[in-house]
Amino acid sequence: MKYLNNICKLFECNLGKKIPIKNKDKSMIFEDNTDFFSGETIIKIIGFVNFLHEKYKRINMPITFCFGNVKIADKLSYILFECICYSLIVDYKHIVHIYWNPIDNIQTDGVFSSPLKLLNKGNVKSLKEYLNKFKLDIYRDHFRKIVDGKQKEQTNYLGNLFQDLEIFLKYFNIDKESRNQISEVITELVGNACEHASSDCLLDIDVTHDHSKKVENIIQNGKFYGINIVIINFSKILLGTNIKTKLYSNNIVSTRYVDLFRAYQYHKTKFSNEYTEDDFCNIAALQDKISGRPKHDKSGGTGLTKLIHSLQEKSDMNSCYVVSGNHCILFLKDMLNYNEENWLGFNKDHNFMTAIPDEDVVVPCYAYIPGTAYNLNFIMRREDDIDE
Repeated sequence: MKYLNNICKLFECNLGKKIPIKNKDKSMIFEDNTDFFSGETIIKIIGFVNFLHEKYKRINMPITFCFGNVKIADKLSYILFECICYSLIVDYKHIVHIYWNPIDNIQTDGVFSSPLKLLNKGNVKSLKEYLNKFKLDIYRDHFRKIVDGKQKEQTNYLGNLFQDLEIFLKYFNIDKESRNQISEVITELVGNACEHASSDCLLDIDVTHDHSKKVENIIQNGKFYGINIVIINFSKILLGTNIKTKLYSNNIVSTRYVDLFRAYQYHKTKFSNEYTEDDFCNIAALQDKISGRPKHDKSGGTGLTKLIHSLQEKSDMNSCYVVSGNHCILFLKDMLNYNEENWLGFNKDHNFMTAIPDEDVVVPCYAYIPGTAYNLNFIMRREDDIDE
């Protein structure tokens, strides 16, 4: 089964973070009593691992993570924890134990079908089960798969993935338009990871069902599914890396890219600690008909953010975002409207050419993510509850 490559870069890219360790019964203990598991927790865990590996080089001591009752911030938080545990077991040969009791939440219900629960046992058999479930788990309300980056050489691997997703989502009676949109978003993002970042890609979807939905504090009739998605790859190529290369190439010929370069000339006068060149390149990579592919006369992109916006309009959640490096872009509904030229400003004025993104859109991250990770959450009505 395929191994997700480059996870260990999480530790290498955050070497400045180190947290002292506790040693008990020949096991290294990580304890966190904040009752909230988030990106801040992830950077603490990375600091703990970095300190451990610095102090005990080439010693594969057992590691125990202790949290107690915790509310998990979002799906990406525990998926990153899964990746860390996987790397500790595979790359560093540690035995890993986890003691925690996650609190039930529609955005993070997938943790209860996560391979992390297998590490509560703390035996050799459960470690093997963990590795297998980490790589592939398609069962009922959970779709988990590692897509091999080398599959880009196969012409129809994304088409096959799209069909698999359609079949998986159809089981939940989600309306056909939404199924198509979700499947299209996922296949495009997986394709970007494999083809643009030249890396493997981890896809994880969980569906939580029979929830109610509120609009303006009024409970809506019918039953709804929470659809939680994480797509992540680990690579030295970040979301905006190839866009930055194009901006510096001085060989832009397509009108779309000429306009992009014109926008860049304005934005760079506004760069600061809060809004950087990397942020601009990330925003540019999300624009319609903009791609990091080498040929400048070939426009890419298929309106990814349009699809996300359309899905968010059907959802009462506003917790979709992308992380790359130490930069995060929040997909806020009110900021995802295009102007007449199909540029996305990520601001209230919907102005990309002469305005920078809203300060609530571009935010820093606790940890440096070597690659790109999407956290997407939607709530969809069951198809048999929709009036014909």
